[in-house]
Amino acid sequence: MRRLPQWRVTVNSRCKRSCFYCRPSGEAVATESGTDLDPDRLLAVAAAVKAQGVDSVKLTGGDPALYGPLVDVVRRLREEAGMREVEVISRHPRIGELAPALAEAGVTQFNVSLDTLDPDLHREICGPDDHAEVLDAIRACVATGLPVKVNVVVMSGINTPEIEPLIGWCEEAGVDSVKLLDIIKDLGEGAESYERRLQIKRKMNLPDLYVPLENLAEGLRKRAVAEQVVQQGGLGHPMTVFTMPSGTKVVVKDSTAGAWYGAVCRGCPLFPCHDALMALRLTADARLQFCLLREDVTVDLAPLLDAGDTKGVAAHVEAAFEMYAAADFRKHAEPTELAGVSR
Repeated sequence: MRRLPQWRVTVNSRCKRSCFYCRPSGEAVATESGTDLDPDRLLAVAAAVKAQGVDSVKLTGGDPALYGPLVDVVRRLREEAGMREVEVISRHPRIGELAPALAEAGVTQFNVSLDTLDPDLHREICGPDDHAEVLDAIRACVATGLPVKVNVVVMSGINTPEIEPLIGWCEEAGVDSVKLLDIIKDLGEGAESYERRLQIKRKMNLPDLYVPLENLAEGLRKRAVAEQVVQQGGLGHPMTVFTMPSGTKVVVKDSTAGAWYGAVCRGCPLFPCHDALMALRLTADARLQFCLLREDVTVDLAPLLDAGDTKGVAAHVEAAFEMYAAADFRKHAEPTELAGVSR
């Protein structure tokens, strides 16, 4: 089976929060503040992606809840681009207000971040004092009847005692799945991050927050009624999925399980990085982005899109997909390095 990346679209460049494990541009490499992705550009790239066999998209940012044309874009991705799945990933309470309209437009899953049940700690991590509103937003998404996933970044010295209570709250709220993620230790190596906030508030750096997830996984294993290992499209980190007696699934994404690396990784000083090749991203300023940390390997599609050069866009997208198809898996515990890739 051909290995296919996730397709993730950063629809805008700012989310109006400043989580200290994240960056101002969110999932995108550094992008100018106030940038919104033009819907027609997005639909043109969607056509090229669909031609490569991918019919699902994850809308992220920034924050899609603050993207004006979000509802219309979701409808167009479903009806015009033929996307089978459209997932919206948000950490802003406005996603709850938009949830009914998004469900009607064709969203197939909501994904909301929640790192703590403590309002004061939430404010410290994120900036805004809107913890109660975020909880209400999760409930509003659940009320649509669509699957809801809650992302939890596990951070040493910050929220590790809360992981079990967080899972319990999600079970009671009717959340379909909870995803536990370890900290992206090398995020501070990119062009921008909020690590400075962490240094000021806690006198810590991002690597200090890293928690190996094996112990958490072992505790979940004892309570689970089922367990499986999954990857998306044959790429990304292998993730263990535990089904709890309540029916809620807990997904453990442990970066030490290994990752995929390709030609674009050759000679990278950050190899082996935390994220590697798990998704092809489209940024708000219309660049194809292969990894979270390097701007020098992005592909600027804006000139081709503005010129209406659909063949040129399709050629770049096809070349990107071929790189993922040729990627190699590396277990991070292995001492040997990926062939052709040097530190």
